[in-house]
Amino acid sequence: MKIVVIGAGYAGLLAALRLAGKSRQADVTLINAADTFVERIRLHQLAAGQTLRTHSIPALLRGTRITFVQGRVTALDPSRGSVTVEKDGNPSDYAYDTLIDALGSFADTSTLPGASEHALVLNGVATSQHLRDKLAANPSARIAIVGGGLTGIEFSTEIADAYPRANTTLLTGEKVGPNLSEKGHRYALDALERRNITLYEDTTAAQVTADAVLTADGRRIPADLTVWTGSFGVPSLARDAGLAVNRCGQIIVDPYLRSVSHPDIFAIGDAAASGVRMACATAMPLGAHAADNVTALIKGESLQPMRFSFIVRCISLGRHDALVQRVDADDTPREQIYTGRVGALLKESICRFTVWSLYIERRIPGSFRWTQAAAVTPVIRSPQPAQIV
Repeated sequence: MKIVVIGAGYAGLLAALRLAGKSRQADVTLINAADTFVERIRLHQLAAGQTLRTHSIPALLRGTRITFVQGRVTALDPSRGSVTVEKDGNPSDYAYDTLIDALGSFADTSTLPGASEHALVLNGVATSQHLRDKLAANPSARIAIVGGGLTGIEFSTEIADAYPRANTTLLTGEKVGPNLSEKGHRYALDALERRNITLYEDTTAAQVTADAVLTADGRRIPADLTVWTGSFGVPSLARDAGLAVNRCGQIIVDPYLRSVSHPDIFAIGDAAASGVRMACATAMPLGAHAADNVTALIKGESLQPMRFSFIVRCISLGRHDALVQRVDADDTPREQIYTGRVGALLKESICRFTVWSLYIERRIPGSFRWTQAAAVTPVIRSPQPAQIV
């Protein structure tokens, strides 16, 4: 069976490794625009000037029987069962019996006037390096960060630690860290205050200009650099191909992670309207479960519905501080947090675990595990700001 996986992020790479390792009958092709695996949960560190370890995808796949294709997916044709990939300006078609869409998400600047023209983003290595260079050239810059979810908190604290002379401002349309407990919220506020980060809660950004952020209530916040960490979107590939998607383009899936309109297509990670929040913590279990279900299809076995339970939310606050928030299985926060160096150690361990899991899965197929106490109910929803872990 020809299995094509598009996207080699946390979900797609794990799915490909698991599939190839668990089924000798699976002819797996993995397609990705870059030949290196991007640790998206560390992009704020890259933007702050830190050197990150690189992970070669061909090296990671060595010995797995997975065919790797470096190129950009430009079209999907479900009627023919093929994807079109552009490599060095030349298009090529790759046929599939089953497709796994793991193309992920990106910071969607189109939702805020002026953001596409004037705001910087953390969409990948190139954009993060561009932001790093901008910051290094002006270490005393006025920096406005729009979006107070976990990504915004992580980036603002990382930058404030790396550039203490910068004037850093964080704006959010609700309270910062809206899904934290009261104790967690207070600690996040304290972490921002200790770093002299100016915080505007319940403040809606209305427009970004070349030198400021304008708010809905008429304020003008001067900014040499504006960074967008607000809402995220997904590629239009599935919508353009006629798949059933929600209004933001995520593929609507059944409990087995198959497209409800095209059951030979599975969707995982941020590409799927899976019923769980967009996060690295959910992407890898979704990828593993899709791989298990495709393996079941190959063997003629029954598919199993996705089950997943949350344990924690993790927020780095620079390199020596973090907030680890305990949550119930349904992601409801508890009044239990781990902070400071203990929190930082836990957070770093979790970040490392994500990469270790890929290398271990290559050697021991099926080794990746996750908590599965609760059944996932896919829903038609809009993407929320992607979480870091």
